[in-house]
Amino acid sequence: MRNVDVNIGKACNLRCRFCSNGDPLPEELRWADAAMVEAEIRMRRREGAESVGFLGGEPTLYPHLERIVRAARELGFSRIALCTNGTRLADADLLERLLDAGVTRVAVSIHSHCRTVEDHITRRPGSFERKVLALRNLVAAERHGRLPDGVSLNTVLHRRNVEHLDRFVRFVAGLGIGSVRFNLIRPCRLAEGNKTWVPRFSLVTPNVLRVVRLNESLFHLALNFGDLPFCKYPRAVLGNPKLRRRYVGEGWDLVTDVSVTWRHQRKTMAARAARFNWQRRRLEFKSLVPTCRTCALRDSCEGVWQKYLDLYGDREFAAGPAFVAACLRDDGPGDGGTPAPRRPGRPRARES
Repeated sequence: MRNVDVNIGKACNLRCRFCSNGDPLPEELRWADAAMVEAEIRMRRREGAESVGFLGGEPTLYPHLERIVRAARELGFSRIALCTNGTRLADADLLERLLDAGVTRVAVSIHSHCRTVEDHITRRPGSFERKVLALRNLVAAERHGRLPDGVSLNTVLHRRNVEHLDRFVRFVAGLGIGSVRFNLIRPCRLAEGNKTWVPRFSLVTPNVLRVVRLNESLFHLALNFGDLPFCKYPRAVLGNPKLRRRYVGEGWDLVTDVSVTWRHQRKTMAARAARFNWQRRRLEFKSLVPTCRTCALRDSCEGVWQKYLDLYGDREFAAGPAFVAACLRDDGPGDGGTPAPRRPGRPRARES
């Protein structure tokens, strides 16, 4: 399924301490013109996109959200998603209106199971309680068939939650959530050079293993990880084709083009959206290290965030190729579990 994500502006009601949007410029806080958004999704639909997601900033603040969701449904998009911090969906009436307009999927950003940690991250007291109430509303809607494409959590894996991923999973499973994506924090903008928020892989890997074992034995959620180099997965995961397919998140991602529609409001730009493919664009911010040259999965692995390397260096990747080779031997003959290579024409991550 081809997907397009439409960024309608960076205005947000939270100020998360590691937000990759950083401190938006004034022009980035202006909302996109609704007619332009409609024209953009109409063009994307003609190009063959079947799925559309609306994101920001915080899209539920957008005054024309119901209008553009309804337009997407009328254009024939089969999957209409929101990527939201969830706080405004504590309002059951707002959620009902969005469902009536055509929303079929909601991904909620929540980064801790602990109220004090979440409120510290968002810098908004009470945000945790509102997110939890929103999740309860969403789970109820999903159980009544109102969200056919599901409810998912979009959780940043950071220094304050990495040692408590198992508790987080127990918490969200108790709420009835069935899908969780952990994305390693991107050390840019507010998080750049900040070891308070950016964990080393030596801390990430054992905690990934712990939460995988918990999920396999008890919860069986649709749970996966993003932005981890292959050599930083636990051997029990990388060496098992079934677990590798289940937990390496990039294998589950839709091919996604992005339209940034608020950019037309800059005086220096023409009245059109900025467009790019996310799978290609993200590689511009990642690197392979010199030892990657001998890795069996070099052509499949995206590498590591360059700003992680700027912060911690590349010494912890020295044993990566040997580790990957050992894990692939664990597959045994004929398992067919080796990750697929990149598509032809997809740009390679640069080597640092």
